[in-house]
Parts: sequence; C-alpha cells; structure tokens
Amino acid sequence: MPLSIGLVTLNAKFIHSSLSIRYLRNVTKNEGFDNVWIQEFVISQPIWKIAAEILSKKPNILGISIYIWNRGQSFELIERLKKQDPSIRIVIGGPEVSFDITSTDQYTVIAGEGEKKWIEFLEHFQKKTLPSDEILKDWESYGENLPELTPAYIKDDLVHLKNRLVYLETSRGCPYLCSFCLSALDKTVRFFDDRTIHQQINLLIKGGVTKIKFVDRTFNLKPSHMKELMSWLLKFESVAFHFEVVGDLLTNDLLDFLETVPKGMFQFELGVQTTDQSSQEKIKRKQNNKKLFSAIERLISSNLIHIHCDLIFGLPGETLDDVLKSFEEVCMLRPHELQLGFLKFLPGAPIKNIITDYGYKYQSTPPYEFISNNDLSASQLNYLKKFEEVFDIFYNSKRFRFTVQRLLKKLPAVNIFNSLLEHMESNNLFNQPHSLNAQYKIIHDTFTLNKDPAALDILRLDYLYAQRVYRLPQFLEIDGTRQKTWPGDKKTPLVPFLHTIQIDKGDAEIKPAPSLQFCAVVHVVESSGYLSPPSLNWVS
Repeated sequence: MPLSIGLVTLNAKFIHSSLSIRYLRNVTKNEGFDNVWIQEFVISQPIWKIAAEILSKKPNILGISIYIWNRGQSFELIERLKKQDPSIRIVIGGPEVSFDITSTDQYTVIAGEGEKKWIEFLEHFQKKTLPSDEILKDWESYGENLPELTPAYIKDDLVHLKNRLVYLETSRGCPYLCSFCLSALDKTVRFFDDRTIHQQINLLIKGGVTKIKFVDRTFNLKPSHMKELMSWLLKFESVAFHFEVVGDLLTNDLLDFLETVPKGMFQFELGVQTTDQSSQEKIKRKQNNKKLFSAIERLISSNLIHIHCDLIFGLPGETLDDVLKSFEEVCMLRPHELQLGFLKFLPGAPIKNIITDYGYKYQSTPPYEFISNNDLSASQLNYLKKFEEVFDIFYNSKRFRFTVQRLLKKLPAVNIFNSLLEHMESNNLFNQPHSLNAQYKIIHDTFTLNKDPAALDILRLDYLYAQRVYRLPQFLEIDGTRQKTWPGDKKTPLVPFLHTIQIDKGDAEIKPAPSLQFCAVVHVVESSGYLSPPSLNWVS
C-alpha cells in the first residue's frame, strides 16, 4: 500500500492560500510518490476539528508549514495528532521553525527552502533508514542545498483557488541586507523562466482567479523585465495584480510606462520603513529617499496604481520625534494606504544582534513585537499604538479620503490624527466598537465641520463615496430637505448638496452652487480592481 503523504498549513483567513505546500506537493509527485495530498485550514477553526480531518486521511507522513500567524495553533495541532496517533511522522518547516528549533521525537525540522530536503526525508522513510546527524544538521540549516525552481500550481488547484488571493513568485531571494528582514539571509536571487511564469498565470486566470499577489521581495530588480511582464499582463483586464517594489529602483522609462496602464489593475507595495538616514544605516538599508519620494509622487499623481507604503516604528536610534517626522513626510505624499508597523524581532533576523546595544525589550512569542528601547519608552509605544489605530480608522479605511485630503491642505498630518486621538480619549471611545455612523460623527465633532458648509458637503460625499448606503445619518442631513431617489436605478439616494463637486485624480474640487444640487453616488456592482471609484451623477 503506497504511503499517504499529507501537506497542510493553517492560513490566517479563508481568502488566503498557501504557495509553499503546493511546491512541496509537486516535487513529491515528480519523485514518484503518488499518494500525496494537500489541505489548507484557517487558524480560527477548532484544533480538534482540524486534527480529526487530517486523521481521517490516515497519513503516514505529515508536513506542516509554520508561520508567525499560525505557530501557536500548529504546535497545538502537533501535540494532539501525536497523542491520537503516535505513528504519524511529522515534518515541520517554514520561517517560524527555521532558526530556533531542532528535531525531536515528535517532529523533524526542515529549515529554509524545503523541496530538496523534504524529498531526502521521504527517501529515508521509504528505505527505512535513519538520517545521520550530519544530514539532520543539514536539514536544520537555513539557506543550504537550494533547490531548483519548479512551478507550484496544477489544474487540480483551480477549484480551491477561485475567489481567493493567490500568491506567485517570479524569483526567490533578495539582494538587500535590511537587518529586520529574513531576506537579509539570502545568498542569491534566482529567477523562474518567463515561459513557466506565463503558463502559471494563464492556468490560474483560466481557472477563475482574479487576484494574484507576486511575493518577489524586489519585483523591479530587473526594470526592463518588470516592464515586459506587466505589458504582457495588460491583456487580463478583469484581474488585479499586487507587486512589492523598491521605489528608488523605478526607472524613468518604467515610470513613463506606468502612467499608461489601466486604472486599478495594479497595486504596488513600497517599503519606506523610515526616512531617517542614520536609522537606515543602522539597519543596513540602502535607500535613496529623493528618488523614492519622486517615484511615489509620480505614481500617486497619475492615480492609476494603488500605492501602499510601509513604515516601521521602533527602529534603532529613532526617538518619538524621529518616528513622527518619517510619518509626516510619507503621509504628505498621500499614498492610498500607509501601513504603520512596529519592529519585530523575527527568529533568525540579523537585527537581534543589536538588542543589547539599544536596550530593546520585545515580546518573546509571535508577533515578537518591540515593547521599548533606550529611545522609545513603553508609554510612548502605547501612544503610537493608539495613533496607529486612529490612522487605520480615518485614513487606511478610505472612508474619509476627501475630508482628510482637505484637512491635509491646512494642517500637518500628525496634528490631524493627534486631534482625533485626543477626541477619542477624552470621550472614552478607545475601548468600544464604533459603528459606521459613529466614526463619521467623531471626525465631524473633532473638527466642528458643521461650522464649514463646504467641509460638511465633503463629509457627506465621503459617506456616500466610501460605501453603498441608502440614507445619510441625521447630523449630515440638510435641514428642511427631503432625500429623493435617483431615476437611474430608482434605488440609489439622490442627496442634496450646497456645492458642486468634481473628482479629479482622486481629489475633490468643490465650488459653491446658487441652489441645492442633488447627486447620486453610484457604485460599481462588481470589480476585482484596486481602484474602483463610484460615479457622481448630478441633478440640479
């Protein structure tokens, strides 16, 4: 009877999918092991149910892919599986077990890229031979015995990937040495051939996949190659693509091309992390801020690509003033989304070497987040945590884009979000859920928008623009007016405004009107794109 070989992982959400277990499944089949299967679970599922589902398949060998988001649940699952069926041989791999864990009688550890080492394990099991101490040490060594690159997806995957976010890579490795990142340990960058990439993308899209996220650490490492691939992707009109790019490597030729792409088809994630030159040197990050900001400005000005920027709070040597200065500089560029992250001491990341020098205290379990250091106190961290929460509500949610853009023309970004933070603190709003209407009331009251008819009209527009709704809350209504219904669909509200408003490249231009103007904000019924704004339909 053939071996039953399972490969499983626990995703953070159902919409996510696993790339790694599909790579491992394919190399397993290519080596002649026929009875190999994969299964994805979600961390919110009860562990006993996951264990029962796995055991029903009677695996002889089980590979488990372990990450920062599923480490706790994965080891809970391993304990349950081994106690229910001690005969199962369990192999664990992934970033969370590649540096600080060694093999035990419960499981065998494979560090780094696992394809080649996984096959070696299976061959030992099949031959009933024990690996030597030298082989075990090799399996536990990160970055050793790099495998050949083989495609991950096959036709059988398609039924499980529809309506999910699918991950794909055109290369492995990163040439940069940023000390907070595990990619700093990579020794080389290797590329898949174009034919393989085209075949994989065609397969996925024909199977109904509408969102593909490329996980290459530096997708634009070869700018001409990036342009060629993106040009080829333009034919897939109903599909959205996400890339991680290094902003200061975006050439003028590539930026010129990016000003011609369809709106909303692409999303770029650009890691800024910090604008402080001294901090960049401390974390061994090479970054030309002038080139980076120029590229971001061009991309945002064209408003064709969704721009997601990242900052990291708590980098070595940065005070609270330094952190907020970086935030101010990046926020004023007005990216569509700005993620405010906190430094993490990931297992294996070189940044652990400076813990003592800077007096870092950090969480010893996932997410390994810093708590304080010599330059940022724990109380300052708590303030930044609240600041992040406020920023996510009022900026990253995109519910208040026009109101915030209007405020940014008058006030520094830090002042805007500090005002919202102080309002929420003084009204005990941090420890309670906020309804949609409550969020709009918070920004309305913080900046007394009722005293400025133009600002109130902009907030009305935000309320209608950010989500499909059928009635304004009372504090946004104009006294003495009745809401009508737009004749276009006899359902969308026709809302009165005191001004006429036009949207140009993501910004709202507002002009006083001689009489009430009625507008229906009509949303796209269905779209896979990253930028799918509604239309404004004015009736005087």
